[in-house]
Amino acid sequence: MSGNEADLFCYGTASHYLPNPTGQNVRIFVGSYNFHLTQIENVWRIDKFKFN
Repeated sequence: MSGNEADLFCYGTASHYLPNPTGQNVRIFVGSYNFHLTQIENVWRIDKFKFN
């Protein structure tokens, strides 16, 4: 973190449901995310977001 900017990362999983003819309706995504935040008027906002 530097002044009004910060770099963050986290690990996450996401389950997506989409019915299809094969019956394999759920896909699981696992990965990490990088975020860049900027503070404007005492409120932190995400201004960059990347899924790795």
